[in-house]
Amino acid sequence: MLIDSHTHVDTDRFQGDREAVIQAAIAGGVTRMVDPGCDLVSSQAALALAKAHPGVIFAGVGVHPHEATTYTPEVEAQLREMAREPEVVAIGEFGLDYFRMLSPRDIQRSVFCAHLQLARECNLPCIIHVRDSHEDVMELLRAHGQGLRGVFHCFSGDVAQAKECLEFEGFMLSFAGPLTKQGNALPEVARMAPLDRILVETDSPYLVPKPLKARRNEPLFVKHTAEKLAELRGMTLEEIAQVTTANAVRLFGLGEKHETI
Repeated sequence: MLIDSHTHVDTDRFQGDREAVIQAAIAGGVTRMVDPGCDLVSSQAALALAKAHPGVIFAGVGVHPHEATTYTPEVEAQLREMAREPEVVAIGEFGLDYFRMLSPRDIQRSVFCAHLQLARECNLPCIIHVRDSHEDVMELLRAHGQGLRGVFHCFSGDVAQAKECLEFEGFMLSFAGPLTKQGNALPEVARMAPLDRILVETDSPYLVPKPLKARRNEPLFVKHTAEKLAELRGMTLEEIAQVTTANAVRLFGLGEKHETI
């Protein structure tokens, strides 16, 4: 059985058939999903969804770098309060995105550090978004993230960058749809990453994996990324499912009562 370690099934893209999508995932062997917030409203939605699907959906609470300008002391207080709920298993997603630059760089960096502190206070793992910002993320993690744990979600870097990320002992790399596509270094990263440091995800509704032609990604499709990962590692899908499920359970503290592989 698989865990989709990063899906935004709370978003409007699933408004018309959300329950059907969740049930299709479960029926297809994707028994658990982590839904990270991207701002206060989506964090609240993710938590509500997790409460409605106990043991199946788990929430992250945080503010995406695109929305960094919305991060206020009041928002932080509400995130901290939500993080006390048992359905919340991570702080995030948060990070740095210098590709679209929808928030000023200095604000992104400040909010990134605020999330690291929140994760430390709440003793929760981090879900980190990195796009065209690897060097700054490494700098800030070295300065403020020592001893924390988490995941570099939808990892998109090269082997050298992956090795830098893996220097943070509590962190994992998560692979999404881009692993199934050509023109990137992800196959090499997937082969070198330690088995106990890898996860799979969809980042749905984004990043539809090959060979699918769907217009919207969904948790069920994480199996395509897992199949590619298994191929690259010379393993079976069942073996990769067991490894990545165990890693997700360990990182997010999903608990033994949910640990069915």
